[in-house]
Amino acid sequence: MNPKWSRAIAYSTRAVVSVAALVVGVSIFALLESSKPEVARTANGPLDRLVEVVVAQRVATARLWEGFGTAEARHVAEVAAEVGAVVKRRPVGIEPGRPVARGQVLIELDDHDFVHEQQIAQQNMARFQAQMSVLDAEERNWSDQLLLAREESEVARMELEQATAAMERDAGNQIEIDRRRRDYNASLRSLRQIEEAVEKVAPRRADLQASWLLEKSRAAIADRNVARCVITSPIDGVLQEVRVHEGERVTAGTITARVVNLSLIRIPMRLPQSAQASVRTGDPVELRAETLGWCWTGVIEDLAPEADASTRTLTAFVEVSQDPKAEPLLLPGRFLKAVVTSPPVERFVVPRAALIGDHVLLDVEGVVRRRPVVAEYHIRQDFPDLHPTEQEWVVLAEASGLEPGDRVILSNADELRPGEHIVSAEATATQAGPGAASPQSGSSAARSTGP
Repeated sequence: MNPKWSRAIAYSTRAVVSVAALVVGVSIFALLESSKPEVARTANGPLDRLVEVVVAQRVATARLWEGFGTAEARHVAEVAAEVGAVVKRRPVGIEPGRPVARGQVLIELDDHDFVHEQQIAQQNMARFQAQMSVLDAEERNWSDQLLLAREESEVARMELEQATAAMERDAGNQIEIDRRRRDYNASLRSLRQIEEAVEKVAPRRADLQASWLLEKSRAAIADRNVARCVITSPIDGVLQEVRVHEGERVTAGTITARVVNLSLIRIPMRLPQSAQASVRTGDPVELRAETLGWCWTGVIEDLAPEADASTRTLTAFVEVSQDPKAEPLLLPGRFLKAVVTSPPVERFVVPRAALIGDHVLLDVEGVVRRRPVVAEYHIRQDFPDLHPTEQEWVVLAEASGLEPGDRVILSNADELRPGEHIVSAEATATQAGPGAASPQSGSSAARSTGP
């Protein structure tokens, strides 16, 4: 066969097959098109996006502040010797770690020297008391002599006057007058000496009384020094250490023992300066020793008047009351982490997922609206009335623009744009089960106004 005719036949065959295949395809498409079901069209146009919302309302929130500090015993006694002496006795059982009661003897010092000083002072007091008794007798004697001397002086004066008068009448002589004058002058000198002796009685008595009082003070000091030789515990507690032994000489001021009372522990706790606005005395505090997992509860008793500029912290003094026999026992010196719970206040809260920078999105009659807010702090807490499972929340400042009943968009918030139409369902409904998330009727109605 001619090659030209062969090629022509091949091309014609291919063309016929291609046209036939095209006709079959078009016929199948026409058949499918004619048999497809009709879908009802709605006036809303494209389907609106279904989103989850949380209804805004004020709830009571308590802000938590974290801090740290080291525990200290509220009552600690560094028991020091008040006198210098040799340790005579350390009672059995006075060992570190042993409990002691207030007034219990810890150390006894040798008191012989102080007892001798006490006896000397008492003897001197008796001596001065005897001297004052002698002075009282002398005073009575000098007083009697003073009366006699005054009478004798008066008699001598009268005799001198009589002798002088007789001389003037030519009944006497000069010798008699001179003798009477000598007697009168002698009586005056005797009177002056006795008066001087009487005047010295009061100063002598004052000197003896001062000496007696001085010895009395020395005796009192000696008595106290004797008592100070018995060193006792000033508080109830546990012996942390005992530093002296029998035969050892101590001086005044030497620390002999340290007693720690564990019933009241004080923790100077460091908090951020921003906590000043909400932390108050009486606020409860949870204290944790993280390495052990133990926990204690305390109360803020005082707040420091100054903040630390270098660390930007303020100090709150927390006190923990405990039974010294309880377990676990909070020991002084333990480093603790603390959580302070401030009094609850009524604020708006929104899920953290709903916050986009400085604003949230609201569902306002089926349309997305932007609302600026001010986030104050974050909390981890359950609010089942707002959302059954959400735990991460943002507490908004009082000046934020939310109103009770606002519908805050929770899901797909980063994909929505203001003005976009949506269908919303409350969070409590969406958690009820499949198919329970019924759209808000208001939102559907808002979109039903289309052509």
